[in-house]
Amino acid sequence: MTTNAALPVVSESVSESATAPTAFEAAAASPRVRPEVLTAFRKHTASVLAGVFAGSAFDQVALVPVAAAVDRSGRFAANFADRGVRSGASGILALWADPVDRKAEAEWLKERHRDVHGRGKGAYEDVRYSALDPKTWIWIGVSGMFVPLNTFTFCTGIELRPEEREAAYQMVRETFAHLELPSQAGKLPADLASATEYYDHMVEHELAANPFLREKYAALTRLPLPTLGIPPAARVLLLPLWMLIRPLIGHIIQVCSAQAMHPGVRRMTGFELTRRHDLEFAVYVRVLQTAWKILPDRLLLAPLAYNRLRYEKLVRSHRRVALDTFAAPPLPFSGGCPV
Repeated sequence: MTTNAALPVVSESVSESATAPTAFEAAAASPRVRPEVLTAFRKHTASVLAGVFAGSAFDQVALVPVAAAVDRSGRFAANFADRGVRSGASGILALWADPVDRKAEAEWLKERHRDVHGRGKGAYEDVRYSALDPKTWIWIGVSGMFVPLNTFTFCTGIELRPEEREAAYQMVRETFAHLELPSQAGKLPADLASATEYYDHMVEHELAANPFLREKYAALTRLPLPTLGIPPAARVLLLPLWMLIRPLIGHIIQVCSAQAMHPGVRRMTGFELTRRHDLEFAVYVRVLQTAWKILPDRLLLAPLAYNRLRYEKLVRSHRRVALDTFAAPPLPFSGGCPV
């Protein structure tokens, strides 16, 4: 059912084995689950199209200690487009790297976040935060898991059956396992129903509108030019064009992200959807779904995911020409007494 790839690979059937199936394998074995849909969902986790929903991850800073920590670091203030690129790159590693690199990335993230603790500044001077507080850590994880779940249909046009949503949740949860903390409070919800209940509880009782959340969501129309991987000379050339198009890009991200958000979180951002936004979104969705159908994987997927899929395809090709057995063939029967 699975290979050594990061996200579990979906086969046409679930093979029986001596070991107990994982939660993903058990969920994917349902006759209501279409393997091709899970394959599409797996690709969606690395699709560049999902970038228009990047603002839906702002639900993380609706938890005030998270807002206080991110505000205190100053990295959003320096260039929060670069901050988003770094987060995206780390997410792709966590989802698509091989097991050794995936585990290493999870351990590196936990080690680096040990330094993230203290007291906020300005509006958050009375707020204490610690990134490895299980309450904070699990909220970040669950928030990240819901982004691909909530945006899949918008990007692909494929409606997930309830059983497929469960299998998709277990797929991502399985790859995030290395990010869990040792304590029971640091474990991700065991199934989608528990995760949904947890998320709704957080919206109702723990999250809150705050200045950082509102200001940064509004500032999406003023995105700074990303600098990571762009040579200084190229930045000079790109900056005039970027200044021209960034209000439109930011607006599209705002509208798409607001549509994918939990309504309670959307209210906290201060962004109000209107009838005009609904009409815009219908156009954006049509463009996304057309792009999903016609773009080759080389353009559609993050490079690491694209190369991972090519690797898996080559492995299958090699296995198709492998011998069935290395045993010597039986000797031909020559007649007469076999003794």
